[in-house]
Amino acid sequence: MIYVVEVALEDLANELNQMRTWLDHMKFRAIGFRQIPNANTCRADFEEEQAAKAFAEAFAGQVIGRTAA
Repeated sequence: MIYVVEVALEDLANELNQMRTWLDHMKFRAIGFRQIPNANTCRADFEEEQAAKAFAEAFAGQVIGRTAA
């Protein structure tokens, strides 16, 4: 399963840097990042539900779904 987290962004470069630092510190691995076109939103994909939930909580996001790998 792939767990998708959506996070609203205000300062893309700064917040993406904070996300990478947090992921490294927590030893979680996002398997994908993408910005939603024409929106201040990014989505991150995780293979582990725990990592997705923790990431969403840390960055005021939400787990918006899960898909088959």
